[in-house]
Amino acid sequence: MRALDSEIAYFRIRIAQQFADQLNSSASIPEGAIRNEVVNGPFKLAGEELEEIIRELESNFTTSQKRGAAVTSDYKPWLSSRRSTIDFYYWNRLRRYYLEGGVLAPQVVATLDAVTDEVLDYIGDPENQGSWSRRGMVMGHVQSGKTTNYSALICKAADAGYKVIILLAGITNSLRSQTQERLDETFIGKKSVFQATAQTALPLLTYATLKRFPAYGTSRDQDFNKRSAGVIFSLEAHSEPMIFITKKNRGPLDSLQSWLKEQAHGDKISAPLLLIDDEADNASINTSKTPTETTAINAGIRKILNLFERSSYVGYTATPFANIFIDPDSDQQMLSNDLFPRNFIKELDPPSTYVGAARVFAEDGELRPAMVRVVDDFAQLLPLAHKRDLQPAALPPSLYIAIRVFVLALAIRTLRGQGKKHCSMMINVSRFNDVQERVLGLVYEYLHKLRNSIIVNGAVSPTKSGDPEIIELRNDFEREFKTTEFKFTDVLKAASDAAATISVVTINMKGGKLDYQQHAQDGLHVIAIGGLALSRGLTLEGLTVSYILRNTAASDTLMQMARWFGYRPGYEDMCRVYLPEPSLNHYAYIHEAIEELRAEVRRMQAIGLTPQHFGLKVRQSPTAIRITAANKMRSASSLTLAQDYSSRHVEGYSLVNDETVNRRNVELVQSFIQRVETAGTPVEKTAKALIWRDVDGPEVLDLFRKFRFADTHPDLGRISADASLLQDYIADRIPADLETWDVAVPFPVGGEAKSDILPGQSFPLRRRDSGEIDEFGAYRVTKKNRLADPDDARLALSDEQLAAAEEEKGREDGLQGDRAYSAQRSKPLLIIHFFTALGPPELAIKGPVISLSVSLPKTEVPARSRQYQVNKVYQRQLQELQPEQEDDDQMLEVSPDA
Repeated sequence: MRALDSEIAYFRIRIAQQFADQLNSSASIPEGAIRNEVVNGPFKLAGEELEEIIRELESNFTTSQKRGAAVTSDYKPWLSSRRSTIDFYYWNRLRRYYLEGGVLAPQVVATLDAVTDEVLDYIGDPENQGSWSRRGMVMGHVQSGKTTNYSALICKAADAGYKVIILLAGITNSLRSQTQERLDETFIGKKSVFQATAQTALPLLTYATLKRFPAYGTSRDQDFNKRSAGVIFSLEAHSEPMIFITKKNRGPLDSLQSWLKEQAHGDKISAPLLLIDDEADNASINTSKTPTETTAINAGIRKILNLFERSSYVGYTATPFANIFIDPDSDQQMLSNDLFPRNFIKELDPPSTYVGAARVFAEDGELRPAMVRVVDDFAQLLPLAHKRDLQPAALPPSLYIAIRVFVLALAIRTLRGQGKKHCSMMINVSRFNDVQERVLGLVYEYLHKLRNSIIVNGAVSPTKSGDPEIIELRNDFEREFKTTEFKFTDVLKAASDAAATISVVTINMKGGKLDYQQHAQDGLHVIAIGGLALSRGLTLEGLTVSYILRNTAASDTLMQMARWFGYRPGYEDMCRVYLPEPSLNHYAYIHEAIEELRAEVRRMQAIGLTPQHFGLKVRQSPTAIRITAANKMRSASSLTLAQDYSSRHVEGYSLVNDETVNRRNVELVQSFIQRVETAGTPVEKTAKALIWRDVDGPEVLDLFRKFRFADTHPDLGRISADASLLQDYIADRIPADLETWDVAVPFPVGGEAKSDILPGQSFPLRRRDSGEIDEFGAYRVTKKNRLADPDDARLALSDEQLAAAEEEKGREDGLQGDRAYSAQRSKPLLIIHFFTALGPPELAIKGPVISLSVSLPKTEVPARSRQYQVNKVYQRQLQELQPEQEDDDQMLEVSPDA
């Protein structure tokens, strides 16, 4: 198939002109209009060429993006009054590059323009005199385009008058170098190489009549170095802005701070500074246990900011929980002396084409069935917990499958005309460099064996050749790609050439680099093996297959490992993710937590609250505590916690694996129901549940105080000797929102009725067969941490409340799932679950098993903080959230020349 770039560029400009009104107003282009433009265009196109152009253009012009929400404090708009006097040279050429070069869809560029105007307004007018500093945070999504956002912000800030721009680009050399290359392409305009004999111009420059360049103090192959910087320039030597792209390592930061201090000549620097902190939750947080001390990276950032009269700090992150927990020992210090985003928090929404946690890990995510593959065959060969001397003799069978699937996917992409596009596979199975190198050897050996089989026997029928690798390839194709537009014989032919182009590399501090730019013409096809270097920020272009075995319990770390999030035009259906079931469950959990945090930003924007209110509110949430590393909270055995369960359905999915405890819980509930009925509360029996109305709240609280859940349950387990978070939440609200309750016992429509469970009542029991015994010995009722049926959240609601809940779910910014129903309640609901359990084999409970859940109404009563002397189990859980000690941690102390 011939190259179609020129034709696509022609139609992109033509369509943008033809439908400018719709694009500017975010309206949709009429159905069939793009096809009509291409068919009637000046080029002779037919068949695959015609369809390829139409697919690309439809993808480009049907992508949409929303602007997101924000909370602000001490915000005085200035941009609109100064706009007419600003020469937006850097931004205008970047905008043309994005639009005319077909890099981004027009609607996305329009949203990018609006959002970065908003952030530029928040960071302050660089022409304002006097001494000032601002702190902000931008919440994106993993691999969703944060770099694109801050590239545009840098261009606009430079145009507006920010003279010094510092970009902190993660903690690895590979990520810093990749970020430098991205800023070369979007801001600098040429390859940043020191002392080069000839400057290599980049495509960005073709979109500007004048050739202007910012000064740069770092290059593609060199972090900040005082010696080089001293030779090249001083702050006073340039009229153009200056940019430094450096790692968050002590060496480069200390060197930059020292050099800037020299430039200040004993005073503060008058040039306004914009400091952008990419992956701001990583390394930048002050994790010192002593409130008066700071960690090296945090101190380095603050020292640099303090050198400037006028400065603005903006942290970019997809997992902002640690940032919100900055210095919880002192509210005043949090808001004045650290990097807490006291002036603004901006939430970004990704474009509609983004492949993220909602589509991959949510229970109703449309990509989850096709994309996610659960693996459980690795424990003997690559256990999650291992030491650096591990010597795997072979790879897990599922990893061999993943490699074959990658070869097949590359072959199919080649048949689709994407053979010269980047295509990557990620293997992240160990944090140790030594183990990564051994895995490299095994992968390389198998890939070589697979190539030989395809070359020798690829043209022969699998049944005739008897080659086990070809037979397995056919089985993999039938299982994974049978519904594609190609036959296995065609894919196998393409696989012969495709497999020969695949290289295998390790990416860690000992070496290895993904040089996608060097292979821009023919595409880099690579299997990348690594740990830390693959876990944060680094973009794997064309990532198609991912295999991950990691035992981190901190959800922000786990989410950042999800390099497979991003944009997959034309090969979304090829993508596969192989991971253990606990990781899958954790991803689903953290997705809900992050979406809840984003919803909180939207709600707080609507009622006009500030980042201070936001930070203090979220800091009280034990959910947030559990989803970041413990040392980012300075947690000890004494913790001050609170939880907001407003509009929440809290399920008792984790139980003590002991029949004696279960039997006692059953007896507690039987006595509870007997007291309820003795008090004169009648029972209503529907087709699906028994319901008691207007039960006294103190009776419910007494039941929760006596009922035993597993101590590992985050909400219902005993966090100290005699209290759980939910129990204390109920106790605080008995006189107000939770004074009277409804109580329900749900049951299935069919099945044999049991009459020996509750006196005077007969009903069948549900079944729960997918549970497990977790690492703490607790019985998890289901592997998805659910207890209730989907309809349980609807119990005891009136028709009007149900209708209101459906309306809430239908709103774009409305509550979803169980929360939509809980929010409509006028009274809380206690749900008593009786069920039989048929596994796992270690289950000691004979049944019937009993547990509880609650659906709580919306409340305006704020969560009250309580101090807990937390038990050993809770301490152990927090200990597991400590950041991993990587082999690569040594780089945090490297010299500035590293």
